[in-house]
Amino acid sequence: MIRYDLSSRSLEFVAAMSKRIILPLWFCTLLSACALNTWPAAAQVAGGPGSRIESAATPIVASLNTPRELEASRPAGDSQPAETDEMELDAPAEAPPPAETVVGPPPLPPCPASVAGLDSRIADQICQRVRTDPPPTRLTVDGYLLRSPESTIRFYAQRDYRAGWLNADGSPSAATEELLKAVAEAEQEGLRGADYRPAELRKRLKAIEQQGSGAGESSLAEFDLLFTDTFLTYGSHLLAGRFSPRKVDPDWAIKPRSRDLAAMLQEALTKETVGPSLRALRPQGKGYVQLREVLRKYREVAAASGWPTVVAGLAPGAQGPRVRDLRVRLQASGDLAGGDALGKNGSAAFDKAVADAVRRFQKRHGLAETGTVNAATRAALNVPVTERIRQVELNLERWRWMPDDFGSRYILVNIPSFKMKVFEDDKRVIESNVVVGRQERQTPAFTANMAYLVLSPKWNVPRSIAVKDKLPQLKRSPYALARQKIRVFNSAGQEIRPGAVNWRAVSASNFNYQLRQDAGPRNALGGIKFMFPNPYNVYLHDTPSRELFSRNQRTFSSGCIRISNPVELAEYLLKFDPKWTRDTIKTASTSGKQRVVNLPRAMPVYLVYWTAWVDEDGLANFRDDIYQRDKPMVRALYQGDMGGKGGKGV
Repeated sequence: MIRYDLSSRSLEFVAAMSKRIILPLWFCTLLSACALNTWPAAAQVAGGPGSRIESAATPIVASLNTPRELEASRPAGDSQPAETDEMELDAPAEAPPPAETVVGPPPLPPCPASVAGLDSRIADQICQRVRTDPPPTRLTVDGYLLRSPESTIRFYAQRDYRAGWLNADGSPSAATEELLKAVAEAEQEGLRGADYRPAELRKRLKAIEQQGSGAGESSLAEFDLLFTDTFLTYGSHLLAGRFSPRKVDPDWAIKPRSRDLAAMLQEALTKETVGPSLRALRPQGKGYVQLREVLRKYREVAAASGWPTVVAGLAPGAQGPRVRDLRVRLQASGDLAGGDALGKNGSAAFDKAVADAVRRFQKRHGLAETGTVNAATRAALNVPVTERIRQVELNLERWRWMPDDFGSRYILVNIPSFKMKVFEDDKRVIESNVVVGRQERQTPAFTANMAYLVLSPKWNVPRSIAVKDKLPQLKRSPYALARQKIRVFNSAGQEIRPGAVNWRAVSASNFNYQLRQDAGPRNALGGIKFMFPNPYNVYLHDTPSRELFSRNQRTFSSGCIRISNPVELAEYLLKFDPKWTRDTIKTASTSGKQRVVNLPRAMPVYLVYWTAWVDEDGLANFRDDIYQRDKPMVRALYQGDMGGKGGKGV
């Protein structure tokens, strides 16, 4: 075991990082323990009672793995995962080897010696602004805050502070125009073009072109720094989003993409590929490209004065100007073919073409496909196009928080759509209705590796559910849970009679019991649960409450995802194991005897929160913001000045 000698600097790092980003308590505890060489004690804290860590084999940061890594990490043999709610770590049997000191980043190179050349004098001006001890956390240029200070410093340090956007005589290089052309496309990505200061950059470019070297070394250095910061900032936004996901959505835990943008800029300037390099940073997935196209089309609708308001009282067979407005509205969103929009004399009828268009619209918005304009359908029809545009822009941002590649096989659960889909080679092979967490127990967005499933599972009731939901029932009647086949165990793991406990004296602070529901038809997990170990203790499972799948709004769980077709999913996951067929899975899932089955191939699982997306049929879909997660994104993305003087960095 390598023992890191991090000393007090690591503790300072943990404290600093805990202020900048959201770190789980167990992570801070363990990292601090590494610095103090107290790993075993810290492990007991991190994995003690109440911990969400399932077992020592559980990949705590599974959500940070790449899809290819997830697929490659197969379970070995036929061993069953340990069923434990805690992680136990033994102290090392041998004395640790000599400590290894963690080396920090290399010091910045010194400023260049003063020489007569213009490029050297500009380099010296740049160096004076970026090289300080300690390195600056904020950099400003003529009142403009640089949004990517660390990458900017690294970029110039790697090139001895030489200018990147100027020729030897101080004139702007061709790369400056390439950058301005690239940032002019920011609006097409759902980003705010003004954030990248195009007017200020253009003004300075014109001034330098007119003055040449007479602009002075200070102005030339400022010019270069602003162009560098713009490339790095825009590149960062294309690559991983305008904001850190956790800053605007604490329940989003999918690791965004990363690149060394300073090194990328060096290469782009050398190869004269500034524009292509930036465009290559945006998500290349089909879903992102299609959603960009939806943004373009809806902006065209907005530029043409939007779509008309649809009034109440429209039904098949109706005629007149009100139906004409409905037809124009459906045509604007692509649900009704253009030639069918208007009838004779400027009026129209609510005919079969309109009814079919209404069904198409309802399908895209997750509504009951009745073909009639009921209240819910009319409300969706009357959402302004500007609001739909904003919805698309928010979800383009969420796409920038996703990895490059989902893998060749993966499970996707889009929480607001109440759907689970399984994809193989870009084709949907399974689709299922799902039930997700209710408002007070929301399902988080993350990715992890599905490693095994459990047939006829027992249910170890999570402590939060036991205290909030089950304890009040026990207070009313000690044997209230017996009818649900839920048994009570003490802290030593021994089963006890519910009547032997004075439940009226038990509270959340002294609840030291484990509740476990036997396998069977009334088990809350149904006949199968699908496990992808994660810090949230969230998984997919069957349910005895089948009636909930017919509801249009399905937020009823405590955070886990209930699926409507568990046997079909299990059969797909075990298709490489010949002993598991649909019949053997059904038999085992109703046997009442718990059985753990490792998957022959690991399966990436993505739980996402998209309120606008394009489905595999090419249809633009919109859903209600069931958890109100769009609102903080709106505040972050559209309020405040990021590009002006004094504009806040990201």
